[in-house]
Amino acid sequence: MVPVIAVAVVTPVSLGIGTALLGTFDDSEAAGTDVPAPMSTELKAGDVGVPVVYAKLLRDAAADCDEKPLTAPVLAAQLKRESNFNPRARSVTADGPAGDEGSLTDPRSAEQRAQDGKPAGEDLSDGAQATGPGSGGASGGEGPPDVAQAERPVTRGIAQFSDADWAAEGIDGNNDGVKDILDPADAIPAQGKKMCGLLRTAKEHPGYRGTPLELALAGYRVGWKKVEEYGGVPRASGADGETYEYVRAVMAASPKMVVPVGGAMSGGWTLPVEGPAGTPYHQRGSAWSTGLHTGVDFVVPTGTQVKAIGPGEVVTAGPGGDYGDQVVIRHEDGTYSQYAHLAEVKAVVGQSVQGGTLIGWSGETGNATGPHLHFEVRTGAAFGSDVSPVPYLRAKGLVL
Repeated sequence: MVPVIAVAVVTPVSLGIGTALLGTFDDSEAAGTDVPAPMSTELKAGDVGVPVVYAKLLRDAAADCDEKPLTAPVLAAQLKRESNFNPRARSVTADGPAGDEGSLTDPRSAEQRAQDGKPAGEDLSDGAQATGPGSGGASGGEGPPDVAQAERPVTRGIAQFSDADWAAEGIDGNNDGVKDILDPADAIPAQGKKMCGLLRTAKEHPGYRGTPLELALAGYRVGWKKVEEYGGVPRASGADGETYEYVRAVMAASPKMVVPVGGAMSGGWTLPVEGPAGTPYHQRGSAWSTGLHTGVDFVVPTGTQVKAIGPGEVVTAGPGGDYGDQVVIRHEDGTYSQYAHLAEVKAVVGQSVQGGTLIGWSGETGNATGPHLHFEVRTGAAFGSDVSPVPYLRAKGLVL
């Protein structure tokens, strides 16, 4: 573990809630010179990834949605949780015999569950606790189902639509004249369309518990009306804790569904700098306008290379008030990372980055009393949406 070193750094003291940190996208800004060639990611194929036959369907479903958080890896992780990519998976009623066909909370067969295992526990990005029309929980039928589980309808297919949801939202994805709930060529595009619509709805409720992507996943799992009742993603200890587990598992699995192209980092994620951690998240003090430190500081000298922590798109690159010169990146899971007090910014708005892409050099611009990197993880692009970076980084396999 990297030692924590106490240093006197200030970030920021007077940013108001109304301060705008999100830059406006302009195609001309992305046309600068001396920009690293963007690296892309491809879906991981095989037993631990995505069956090759479904890769194009997932890419196309994500591409058909103009909501950035919805990506092929997210849809793939969702299908793995829903059905383990089994196009004939079905759930059964809570009081019905599960047999080898699966259960209401996990439609995978007993053999599939044994091969797949239960994902390791990781927290949601906002520290709350969480799980489409699908059923993919992880309880495996252990213990009595809760009320929310008992009320859920039977679901079928690779994307686990109920018959009622399919009648309303199913599409003929392969144009063969049939909307077949058991045909992945129809079900995967329908999954993407439903998730895209849920994301648009989620963005209209910034006060709800969870990021827009987490809210959309919860809505897919139990319906948007339930999300409204809970005021966001259900808590783990509440009446629908299995939905929390569903959301958590999908969010944790999505980074594992890609292979970085041209990148050396496992899973495409890395720490922003090589250096010890300093002022921790939420340290109290009068130096900060909220009374709390909104990120984690890395104690590094001016001129240290600062790198993007993972795949995403640059949404802010330049002056940021008390943050000094900064970069903000929107990641594929709907979260944002911020890198502040830079001596020089290399990234440009609109640039695609991977974990390890050089985006600037550390410094002490803005309201700072010494050279360091101020790093934040956020649910939105602007100040005030910060969450603890430590569990977020840990979920990506990174430890401070």
